[in-house]
Amino acid sequence: MSPLNDSLIGFIQNPIPQYVLVCLPAAATIGTSPYSSLKKKMFWLLRCLGCPFTGLFYSCNTADNTITKCIYWLSSKHFRTKGEESNSSPFCRPVGHFSMIVDPTEEQKERMGHCVSNPTLLERISSGVSFYYICAGMFVGISRIIGPCSEEDWPYIPLALAWTLPAVVKRIRGAKIVIKDPRKELQENEQILVFKHPETDVDDKNNTDAHVFITALASIVIPWIVVLLAYFTAPIGFGCRAKFLSILCTIWTINSTIAYLYHMFGKEKYVSGSRVINGIFCASGCIISILLFILGLLSYSTSWWTSLFGQICDISN
Repeated sequence: MSPLNDSLIGFIQNPIPQYVLVCLPAAATIGTSPYSSLKKKMFWLLRCLGCPFTGLFYSCNTADNTITKCIYWLSSKHFRTKGEESNSSPFCRPVGHFSMIVDPTEEQKERMGHCVSNPTLLERISSGVSFYYICAGMFVGISRIIGPCSEEDWPYIPLALAWTLPAVVKRIRGAKIVIKDPRKELQENEQILVFKHPETDVDDKNNTDAHVFITALASIVIPWIVVLLAYFTAPIGFGCRAKFLSILCTIWTINSTIAYLYHMFGKEKYVSGSRVINGIFCASGCIISILLFILGLLSYSTSWWTSLFGQICDISN
């Protein structure tokens, strides 16, 4: 058999490319959006990849019903608060820390119902495959710490994307998906009536606030688990992987913190927020994509680590 065929068969049998490719559905799941434009879909995907809190906030803090799923994608101008004197638009979107009781008309409910659908069987299966490989990657990563030294490299991409699991699990369970932009279904200048939570619902509001805070904390802390696993994996050369992964996690931590503070201080009039914030998150998503691609390439051959970063990355000793 020719050397080319040997290389091709070796590449096919190598589990590393498989672990890298099956993580793509996880990234697509966390970055799901109802936009009709491919460019807008890609920008939202990059935003979610660059800022874990953005994707997790939508996945973990919106109930699995048509109204809640749709209002997330609306701006503050699509709502009006019924006060004692007059009706006015809220200063930010009624989600998360600023959630309100939504009271749409029957016609508005019907139109928003056209925007929502259940995931297809193929979408649920692809998410299930991602779930399996991410969990398998976590298991192997932990076993490498407590097991004997190994000279074989391991793709840390499944571990790096472990923070996407809440969204992946909800997709597997068949959570509803917003497939059409609700803004296009509502008539021009049409608004949805919202009420502030009464004092009797303080406990429910506190639970919502706690849920949002836990989501923000998870989006900041969970990515760093992969750094710890790589750092404590023997031999010492894996510490080089930990340094590389810490670059990704630093970007995620900074962006998730900014996104949470931006939400907490009531600055979200639109889904994407300000142009500056949205631009930073999308640019970060591009950087994360490039770094993950490089990580996948480096995981294929241990010699590439030493060629690029020196003998400190050698895991043969």
